[in-house]
Amino acid sequence: MPVPPVPRANVIWVDDLDSTAAFAERLMEAWLGNEEEQLPETLLVAARQGAGRGRGTHTWASPPGGLYANWLAWLPPAELAVLPMAVGVTLATAVEALWPAAKVDLKWPNDLLVSGGKLGGILCQSRGSGDLLWASVGFGINLAADPILAVGTESRAVSLRALGWPGKAPEGVQALTVAFLEHVHPALADREGTRRRWVARSVHRAGDPIRLRLDEGVVEGRFTGFDDDCRLELEVNGEVRHYSVGEILLGRGSGGA
Repeated sequence: MPVPPVPRANVIWVDDLDSTAAFAERLMEAWLGNEEEQLPETLLVAARQGAGRGRGTHTWASPPGGLYANWLAWLPPAELAVLPMAVGVTLATAVEALWPAAKVDLKWPNDLLVSGGKLGGILCQSRGSGDLLWASVGFGINLAADPILAVGTESRAVSLRALGWPGKAPEGVQALTVAFLEHVHPALADREGTRRRWVARSVHRAGDPIRLRLDEGVVEGRFTGFDDDCRLELEVNGEVRHYSVGEILLGRGSGGA
């Protein structure tokens, strides 16, 4: 099967930025007011972030030596459900191609793990209505940087350098961004195949106790799988519930990594 061509996309490189997500929001706002043309697919990449964002109120340490990016694209609504899984498997595959010694696992909905340590994170958002919606996907990968996480953070960080990768950050950034742009659209188009690939990397196993933090509080249940719409399934008090957003908490009573 021939390799699909790299999609035409703008790539914007910035040496130092507050946040690729914040920059993407400013860029979107500027173009949403333009009724004559749409912003083409765009990938923002920063060498360093001063105020990197994670899920919710979390921050993402972004010292020089990592990949810090935000992808903007117009997508049909049907692809939004599989978007986090498509980005996850695309980046996991790209990391392993760059350094095969890194066996990447995935923690729902947005973490790339190696041996239980957090190698990277993903944050997917969308807005709009109609046949096409704005998708904004932020992601970060620890390449040659060993970020120090905030006190009280449940996860521990790991970098490719700590795993023995001998490369330099610029070549790693180039390899990962090219692979991402090449493979994310095929992953979005192959919903069931992408779901299977994500599940094969999942750290979650049937029956695992899960504590899920939502806006309205914490839900405790047992992991039963992922449904056809790529939502997390938990058995809570004998009832199977479906969740498309949330944060799985580590520690007492939780499964996963």
